[in-house]
Amino acid sequence: MKNITILIVSYFSSKHLKRLITNLTEKSDQPNALQFLIVDNTNGRDKALKEILRNNRNIESLMNDGNHLQRSVSHAGGLDFGFSHIKSDYTLIVDPDVYVFREKWDTLFLEQLNKKESLIIGAPYPQWKVGKVHDYPSVVFMFFKTNDLKQTNFSFYPFPNILKKVKNSILRKIIRLGFLSSKQSLNKSFKLRNLVKWLEKKTGITSPDTGNKIIEALPLFNIKPLCFEAKYSRDTLAKEDTPIYKIAKEFEVFFLHNELIMTHMYGSKVFYWKTKRGGDLHYWEKLISQLEGESYEKLS
Repeated sequence: MKNITILIVSYFSSKHLKRLITNLTEKSDQPNALQFLIVDNTNGRDKALKEILRNNRNIESLMNDGNHLQRSVSHAGGLDFGFSHIKSDYTLIVDPDVYVFREKWDTLFLEQLNKKESLIIGAPYPQWKVGKVHDYPSVVFMFFKTNDLKQTNFSFYPFPNILKKVKNSILRKIIRLGFLSSKQSLNKSFKLRNLVKWLEKKTGITSPDTGNKIIEALPLFNIKPLCFEAKYSRDTLAKEDTPIYKIAKEFEVFFLHNELIMTHMYGSKVFYWKTKRGGDLHYWEKLISQLEGESYEKLS
């Protein structure tokens, strides 16, 4: 029985999907329990996607037109559309540019979810993405009981009304301290991190992203978070010439109880979290390959 649906929204993401599907299947303890549901937000324009879907019974696809929409709005629409089709007991929402290191990830998370309290497991937005949610998982990687989120009856649509948007824009400039609070600057300075964290507590969420309304509703339904930790390269305590340090510096790397769980490429052009090689897919995959060949203990 397929009791875990893996929901992926793709917008010309075929270069990532084959790797992601292989990765999640090979690292799974029960691969036969997995069903992939890909929402094609290009509405069929991504011709390379057909090769991935061909003759693979574990993959279903849905067409959705996300063209001409702002990126987060398009993504949210794809998630709403895909999630409405899910009937399995459990759901994993994951970005295409994710790689999971943890063996038997599915069993680990299911064991946590099957404890008494309701739980949502995954990767929050890193601390350097100032103004976003850091204490609940984001749609980058979010694993949960399907009915837990369905009962909230909220959309993944992320944005407030225009007046709130204007207010948030002003507040973001304040808490980002002009151009000071970049990922690189926050990596270097604990004092700067503490100041930004204090300002965030005062202002609240000023950069709501996909799924924000659902995340805000989860405490009302007593659904608690189990969050991975996104580490700065400095905080990995690894040497600068090691893969773990490099992947934390250029991309995003997540841990759970100090165990390496996953990485998120997220090559962004946004100044505050842009890195020199953040858009280099070959480099990211090379570091992943090196990390798979070495234990975390050897790298630190």
